[in-house]
Amino acid sequence: MINPLIAYALLAGDPIPAVVWAVIYFVVTVIVGYIIALIAAVILRRLLPGLAKQIGLSMDMVNTSIGGVEATIMLISIAIALTYITPYLGMASTYVTMIADYLPYLAGLIILLTLGLLLVDALTLYIQRRVGAEEYISLVMNILRFGLYAVLITIAVTWAIFHWITAINPYLFYDIIIGSVVLYAGISIVNKAVSDISKAHPEMSGMLDYGKLVLYAVIILVAIAIIVQPFPNVTQVLYALAWGLAIAFAIVVAPLAYAMAKKALT
Repeated sequence: MINPLIAYALLAGDPIPAVVWAVIYFVVTVIVGYIIALIAAVILRRLLPGLAKQIGLSMDMVNTSIGGVEATIMLISIAIALTYITPYLGMASTYVTMIADYLPYLAGLIILLTLGLLLVDALTLYIQRRVGAEEYISLVMNILRFGLYAVLITIAVTWAIFHWITAINPYLFYDIIIGSVVLYAGISIVNKAVSDISKAHPEMSGMLDYGKLVLYAVIILVAIAIIVQPFPNVTQVLYALAWGLAIAFAIVVAPLAYAMAKKALT
């Protein structure tokens, strides 16, 4: 479909060929988008650093968000500009139209990840300041931050990739995200709990190391089971492996318990 401005030029008997007007509109649109992106970046660089210092955000995250806004504006301007030249590209117009349709989704992906991650950091820092700075609170906030990151990445990837490439199974990606969150949260909690108990009871360090190993194995198995659940054959292998590990840990714990009991009695 020819752009209305170009159609008007044709009807008015403009001596300049319509394709030249299309190229001019394309270039002007891209330049205007670039100028708007620069203006937006300048404004954000004036406003965001002060807010970032008040909240406690890192400047790297702020600069990344500003770059994301610039990229988003440029992608939208390019998508608009491509509509001017598409009718004159012949067979390639189909592919250019697909690219122009996809660019807004890519812009949404960029803005969601950059500004979304910035807002997640701001939210977790605000909550942590309100509830306190204890070590356990920091651990919970890190787990919350990682979980919100995973949610944002899942939404962004669904929006910009799985919506367009239907051949890819999105559930495998979701399982990887959930498994990663479980793995991170589980290992963080185990490390913190074992560290506190070992400080309070140094005599139990041997048993605690063994317990940490067991819990690590359990958490890793759970995370792997979540990731590979779409594959029944792999799940059956993990089921057998879990039983084997349980028996092995039970055999190992007997002499360890005997040694600890003997040490306690002497």
